[in-house]
Amino acid sequence: MSVRLPSLLLAGLCTITWAGTTFAADSITKKSGGRVSGKITGGSKTELTIKPTTGEAVNIPANDLQIVDFDDATADLKLGQTDENAGRFDAAIQRVTKSKTDTKSDNALLKSEFEFTLARIHARIALADPSKRDEAIKGLQDFQKANGDHFRYYESMALLGQVQLAKGDYDGARKAFDALAQSPWNESKLAAKIATGRILMGENKLDEAVQSFDEAVSAAGTSAGDVARKYEAMLGKARALIQQSKHAEALTVLDEVTLNASPEDTALQAEAYVLQGNALQALSRAKEAVLAYLHVDILFPREAGYHAESLYNMTKLWKAVQLPERGLEAEAKLQSNYPNSEWTKKLSTVQN
Repeated sequence: MSVRLPSLLLAGLCTITWAGTTFAADSITKKSGGRVSGKITGGSKTELTIKPTTGEAVNIPANDLQIVDFDDATADLKLGQTDENAGRFDAAIQRVTKSKTDTKSDNALLKSEFEFTLARIHARIALADPSKRDEAIKGLQDFQKANGDHFRYYESMALLGQVQLAKGDYDGARKAFDALAQSPWNESKLAAKIATGRILMGENKLDEAVQSFDEAVSAAGTSAGDVARKYEAMLGKARALIQQSKHAEALTVLDEVTLNASPEDTALQAEAYVLQGNALQALSRAKEAVLAYLHVDILFPREAGYHAESLYNMTKLWKAVQLPERGLEAEAKLQSNYPNSEWTKKLSTVQN
């Protein structure tokens, strides 16, 4: 097992200096590296356009957008996104909503960014809280209906499919991921292929699921997005292997993912460590298992579904390694942070 600390993306005001004067500006940070500052002037479901202070306008593909900063937004938007990244979802909703209210701008792209950010936060909550899934699905669908040609469209479709999959709505998830596959990027088509594998797992068609994941791994290219989807497909395969009780084989796959996948891909890393903990626990390697789950608690609390699952497992494993007080701490955090989670309910069932 390896520990890799993700770098912190610090929120700040974007500025450009010209002839001794500082001008506020919009800013786009790209996944592929680099940042462009200027004025965001438009976009579509496949790209966002920004006009630098000097030079020609630049079209940045929507799948290459890491951070989009609108100068018109108040600081509460960035603070809310920081809260979201730390898993403080209630605080995030309050801050983003406040920024939406306080921002004095008629910028249509900024207004829709508020709506998407809130829909994304609710989707992340819903992955850990079954009672919130219908609300999250409606929020994402409402965003898509109002913003059918928006640069967040395909990202929202991926989130919609994930929530529907968590709900067990396989028909809905298939439709969402089929729509995602219509994007022009290979990484999105790979994501749809991976989703097909997850749906097949939900239908207990494990051999077919493994085949779908292997196909996605083979089809991945060398771009950053493709490489991320490759590791995601490997996670799907590892999950299927665990369900087939092939735990040692799954651990080999998971070690490669945790070692080589980007630490900034928090959802992927969180799932990898949860699966690693599951496999180790099945092999009666309690000390190693609790360390795997601890990665999620410390490094990836924003991934609510995996965080709740890791806390649930730690309530048992800390006791197994003779640290019962740590188990009580994990139990209290699970009940406090995720009162409606399936893992909290499962804990109550076990205790009773």
